[in-house]
Amino acid sequence: MDVPWAIHTFEQSVWHVTPIAQVAVIGTLIVRRVIWEFKIFALYLTVDILRSIVVWWLGGSTSTPAYRTAWVATEPVYLCLQVLVVLEFYRLLYLAYPGIQAFARALLAVAVAVALAVTFGTLQLDIGRVVWKVPDMQRLFVAKRLISSLMGFLMFTTMVFFPRAPSARNILWHGWLLTALFVAAAGGFFGINYGIASQWAGAFFMTVQLGCFVFWSLEFRAPSVKAPAPSPQATARMERWNRDFMLLAKWLVN
Repeated sequence: MDVPWAIHTFEQSVWHVTPIAQVAVIGTLIVRRVIWEFKIFALYLTVDILRSIVVWWLGGSTSTPAYRTAWVATEPVYLCLQVLVVLEFYRLLYLAYPGIQAFARALLAVAVAVALAVTFGTLQLDIGRVVWKVPDMQRLFVAKRLISSLMGFLMFTTMVFFPRAPSARNILWHGWLLTALFVAAAGGFFGINYGIASQWAGAFFMTVQLGCFVFWSLEFRAPSVKAPAPSPQATARMERWNRDFMLLAKWLVN
């Protein structure tokens, strides 16, 4: 069996299936009647779907010059939308937890500090090894890695420390899936910049991102659908975790 060919075929299959999963997510947002709540996220998905269609029409493969040209032309818009998606998430998080703004601001300061420290603390590891053969594209690789790392670790720190509540189920799923999506993108572009990107790694990170879209399409619920009541043991455990997380976050701030 030709293993490189098999991995390449799998990677191309994931690349072609991903827009279908993104369409399913938009369909779920519409059917569950939360499309306006997550309108920036829906726009982000729509732009990515349209970009995939354009790339298919131009070249149909990630290895063609047409793909590279389309990617370079559209990636700045895509990166801006990533940031807007995260800002939308924080707006929804504030709305889901009324009265928690003071704690949320402190937590956001901690999350920003962690994201900046991790991102810029590791940036030289891969940037220092870049061989600038295609500068325009490679600058965007660096920007993609930078923004994805910042957004991913910002989201991760927020999700670890933020209190859990069954009423905020959609928001919590959204936050964890955004975390996985951005961290996977950061990992993939770290490998490209560092020079260790392999077909296995590319296929893995693309599959993680596809899995995120599948979970989004399955887990979003309509506002009228109540989350199942947790058991008394789960409730006590959740409250204990929330207290511990809040104490730790306040200790870090102070």
